[in-house]
Amino acid sequence: MSFVSTFTYSKMNTNLEMLTAREQLMEDIDSICDEFFCQNFPNSQEQFEELTRILCDAVCKNFPTN
Repeated sequence: MSFVSTFTYSKMNTNLEMLTAREQLMEDIDSICDEFFCQNFPNSQEQFEELTRILCDAVCKNFPTN
């Protein structure tokens, strides 16, 4: 029984680490795009939001939660 419990905990910890890494990557994408667009295209909020959404959707597609 102890082995199963430890295995389950280990797997849950790995999933949590993956979710945390994925969330951090999406926050980094948002920050990078925000800085880039503010410096180069200050009046393009709509394009910034669209690019950020597309990139974050790609992260979610390639790093699923299950």
